[in-house]
Amino acid sequence: MLTLHRLLILAFALLAATAHAQLSTRSAPILLVASPALQDPSFAQSVVLVLFPEGAGPTGVILNRPTRLTWSEAFPDEPGLRARSDTIYFGGPVRMQALWYLFRQGAARDNVLPVMDDLYLSADGALLDQLLAQQLRVERFFVGYSGWAPTQLDAEIAQGAWHVLPADVDSILNLDPDTMWRDLLRRATAVRT
Repeated sequence: MLTLHRLLILAFALLAATAHAQLSTRSAPILLVASPALQDPSFAQSVVLVLFPEGAGPTGVILNRPTRLTWSEAFPDEPGLRARSDTIYFGGPVRMQALWYLFRQGAARDNVLPVMDDLYLSADGALLDQLLAQQLRVERFFVGYSGWAPTQLDAEIAQGAWHVLPADVDSILNLDPDTMWRDLLRRATAVRT
């Protein structure tokens, strides 16, 4: 006879296996919407754009955490960036000294992660210098990024820390960061009911 404890362990194992199978075969980007119960200060009430680079764990940036950092504070050794006034977003707790950015480009380049359509994510400094020198628009800048070991994100989703939505350009670039989490949480919970 199965005890309640063993049933819970079995149910968790099945959920984790299902989530792992779903994410292991996933290549399209997703939006992770933090569950209201998620208390990690880096991710509470966050929306994370997650990509699945080949040969690496899930990687992404938090879309709704604008910082108060100025460019001269964040990158004092980069004269080409000091005069910028764009908002700098907190991309995640990994490598906070790295600058990531979303940009549009007609064709893929080296050192970029394709998001969808003509939207790409990169941390390549030389590419950023080239984009800025050509006065091409960068959609959003992030300090740091979010990353998971392949099974770590699976387990967090199975435990209910995240709601998963398919990524779309409008949500990524056009939703108001102040209301993005509430709007997407409403969408994610409506999908589940």
